[in-house]
Amino acid sequence: MPPVKSILVDIDATAKVHPALERAVRIARGCGARLKIVDVASVPAEASGYIRADLEQDVANRRREQLSAIANRIGDLSVGHDVLFGPPALALIKEVLRSDHDLLMRSHARDLVARGPKPFGDVARQLFRQCPCPVWAVGPGVLPQYPSVVGAVQPNEEDPTERELNTRVIELASFIADLERGTFTLLHAWRPLAESGLLNQHSSEDFSAYLSAAERRAAESLRALRDSFGRSLADVHIDLQRGSPEQVIPEFVVAQGIDLVVVGTLARTGVAGLVIGNTAERLLHKIPCSVLAVKPRGFRSPVRLEELG
Repeated sequence: MPPVKSILVDIDATAKVHPALERAVRIARGCGARLKIVDVASVPAEASGYIRADLEQDVANRRREQLSAIANRIGDLSVGHDVLFGPPALALIKEVLRSDHDLLMRSHARDLVARGPKPFGDVARQLFRQCPCPVWAVGPGVLPQYPSVVGAVQPNEEDPTERELNTRVIELASFIADLERGTFTLLHAWRPLAESGLLNQHSSEDFSAYLSAAERRAAESLRALRDSFGRSLADVHIDLQRGSPEQVIPEFVVAQGIDLVVVGTLARTGVAGLVIGNTAERLLHKIPCSVLAVKPRGFRSPVRLEELG
């Protein structure tokens, strides 16, 4: 059974290009997934109370007409469409919960401002933290014919959450790479434990031996993770890079011309999450390509459908 059966795509119906929709259509055609296109109509807080209800309705009606025209141009798929209302992240999460979508795609074009494009913004971060299904933040640029997909993993047999995230990252990244006839690389950014402290306390020869042993263990863990999937990943390229994921992944993306990074997110919320953050969120500001954030199975969104009305 394919991991993607229903795709929700958030677009700006008034835009001239829709990179997230273009990508979603290709995925849906490849695996027979359902597709729903939405546009979120939200009134800025400072304008609330000053815009007449009939004007808001006129805007919504025009957006529906535009969405209908866009959907009708996708002739070989059954495509639903709707205008959502409210704060964008909450409106999208509500739709995911209501209709049981298992992939949400949103374009970088949704974050354009008058001064030009900016990094993925607050809406993407909220979705990465709170949306129950995987969230694909689609980067700018032309849709590649044969995309290069990276699955960023942290092999750790002692942590069940990490194991679960690694499995989901690999399953989804390999599925997309196969579906789009692209390449798939399994990337592990590793760092020696207590590197700075050991460097100051040991001779250069001892420290070099420690680094070699740590790298060997990291390589063995990465190969074991790949081999645990059997023949399905037998030919997948693996790459081991020393450094933090926030440093390694952006450098790897630029050097290798990567189109999509699939990464797990622990979806931390609250004060601890704001302080610690997670790799998926930090990557939003550092890499020029798309990011697909995956949560562990069983993740429950802090947003409750019954609380939203």
